Amino acid sequence: MEKVKNPLSHLSYKYPTYRDDKIKSGKKWLDGKRIDDNAEGLWRVHDKLYDMTEFIDRHPGGAEWLQLTKGVDITEQFETHHITDKASKMLAKFYVRDASLPRNYNFTFKETGFYRTLKRRVAARINDLDYTPKKISNVTSDLVMALIFASAVLGVKADNIYLGLLSGTFLLFMLVISHNYFHQRDNWRMFCFNLTLLNYREWRISHAMSHHLYTNSYYDLEISMFEPFLQWIPRPKSTKQKVMSTIFSPLFWTILIFVTAISRTIGYFTKQQEFKLDHLIPLSLPLAMFYLGRPDILLVLKYWAVIVATCSFLVGLVGLNAGHHHGDVTHEGDELDKSMDFGIYQLNCVIDRRDVKQSQFWTLVTFGHHTLHHMFPTLDHGVLPQLHDTFIDTCKEFQLELREYSWWPLIVGQFEQLQRTEPRTLKEMKLKH
Repeated sequence: MEKVKNPLSHLSYKYPTYRDDKIKSGKKWLDGKRIDDNAEGLWRVHDKLYDMTEFIDRHPGGAEWLQLTKGVDITEQFETHHITDKASKMLAKFYVRDASLPRNYNFTFKETGFYRTLKRRVAARINDLDYTPKKISNVTSDLVMALIFASAVLGVKADNIYLGLLSGTFLLFMLVISHNYFHQRDNWRMFCFNLTLLNYREWRISHAMSHHLYTNSYYDLEISMFEPFLQWIPRPKSTKQKVMSTIFSPLFWTILIFVTAISRTIGYFTKQQEFKLDHLIPLSLPLAMFYLGRPDILLVLKYWAVIVATCSFLVGLVGLNAGHHHGDVTHEGDELDKSMDFGIYQLNCVIDRRDVKQSQFWTLVTFGHHTLHHMFPTLDHGVLPQLHDTFIDTCKEFQLELREYSWWPLIVGQFEQLQRTEPRTLKEMKLKH
């Protein structure tokens, strides 16, 4: 296949710096944005520049995201993470000057547009919501954590492979539940994500800062990091690439976590990754299996590999078929709504799973209420159903539609998307202009 040379993204004026590097990481993605974003070494929100250094100095333990994003455009992040106008009023204290160059990204946030209208209506209800479901999310998270360790320890103690597979399934549940928490303020439950051999800091960049804001575009790290093995962006693909991506997807899912962990370990030595003590959290599971199950190191390593491989396969099965990759979903190169409204773009990039939305548990462990989650990621998944009517009413007002499919069509559609070579129009994707 002929290499694509810096095509312009439909969402931005620049093709992402470092996107085509062989080794991809959250750090390199942010380094590229510092080159691309016209933030002039400060924090950019819309067309104004701010200096958050004083805020970071006053809140050293709770400003990790701000530390990471110095020198980049955080407009989309700011809009989605602050529902009320409280943060906007505080932001004025850190204003430095207007930006001298235009924004790299084409998204709009007009007061009369879809996203800002929905956001105002949600902000008006935010204090009246019932937050009891958040407590249920917390209990579910803690229970699943206990089940991971219990099934792993019992599995190695009894040498029962089925318990190992069950522990891997619980580990997948924990991964998705933890994703609910690392969108929120720093909290101890987000560290549970590390038990999977993945790392919440990396996912905060690749998922919360990249995928959530620039979904299915060249700036979506969760698109580029799977290339060239899995290519969802419609562009010329050889027959070999099409066949390989279809046949070997399940194998790739199974080794995904191992590859990521090895890559991170190499990054320690190449200075691409900074070692943190919480990177040792994954070792707590095999240590528990060794001391509480059976002191047989080879057997423990075998079961740990089974648990992680099971989790990894299910991450691919559940995560990659959660509603972003389907022929009816917008990908880079497809026709975009002319308003470039951020909320409309997100609506066009997601299809919800109708088969899980009635259960808070299944919503938590399968990325349920996915579209609303992209609109307001800091809200607990358990709270989102209370906003469904407001969301649907606003969609109808703007002649938009929340699309809901069952899981099987999403799985089939994801494999079909891997074969797609030509961009599609809004009409072909069944979307309104």
